[in-house]
Amino acid sequence: MSSIAPWKQALNSHIQSLACPTFSLATVSQAGGISVPHVRTLVFRGFYAELPVNKYNPVASNTGFRSNLIAFTTDNRMEKSRDLGGLEGITSSSLPTVTNNVEVCFWIPSNGENPVIGKQWRIRGRCFVLPRDLGSQDTGAKETKKWLVERLSNDNGGDGSDFDFAKEYKAHFGNLSPSLRGSFRNPLPGAPKEFGDGGLTPKSPIGNDQLDNEVALSHFRVAVIEPTRVEYLDLEGPSRTVWVPVGSDAEKSEKLESFGKVNGIWREVEVWP
Repeated sequence: MSSIAPWKQALNSHIQSLACPTFSLATVSQAGGISVPHVRTLVFRGFYAELPVNKYNPVASNTGFRSNLIAFTTDNRMEKSRDLGGLEGITSSSLPTVTNNVEVCFWIPSNGENPVIGKQWRIRGRCFVLPRDLGSQDTGAKETKKWLVERLSNDNGGDGSDFDFAKEYKAHFGNLSPSLRGSFRNPLPGAPKEFGDGGLTPKSPIGNDQLDNEVALSHFRVAVIEPTRVEYLDLEGPSRTVWVPVGSDAEKSEKLESFGKVNGIWREVEVWP
């Protein structure tokens, strides 16, 4: 069972103030032995197991569960999945991969008149594209489910052993707009149009009565980021705070072992802006 991180409430509060909760995702892929950086703008889909309430979503999600995992959705055919190592699910060999190390950045603008003053959250972590069927006997699915259960907590006590992963997958799909749902049954993203549509002609939006569309669901995935270092910069203060897991590589590499205060598994250190 995972405990709620000390930085989570403040981060979530700031995200809720955004008209559109977007963040930047930085990844590094390998091409011909060369490291290639990529930055993308994604929509924050809540912390995993805490899908935001959407009155237009016809699919109910799990309730009473919590996690520190940042969730977003993606088309599994996109370059993004390949940049993350092409790994779907967690195995003993995927945990230490370099390619699934990412950093995200949230910018929270000030309510004042100066547009360059605000708050910034930078979060490093490991990103995993979750398998569609976490109930299968596939090794990646079984180990991913076990990994997730250990990172969920239940409001009534206990872990995430009673969490319905299939229900959560469907609820994330239902939480998207009909036009975005429909995009998951479009031709291969990024492919030149001269190659043709690959048998997948652009389709219309997927309404609430079409949430079982197999083509779209086969491409749709939920991804999560497990934070391994969190940094909060308040330019209005100014102040800057860093959280790292106690005993982690981040704590050791930044030589923070003797500073700040410990809250659960996290060390919180005030640093100069």
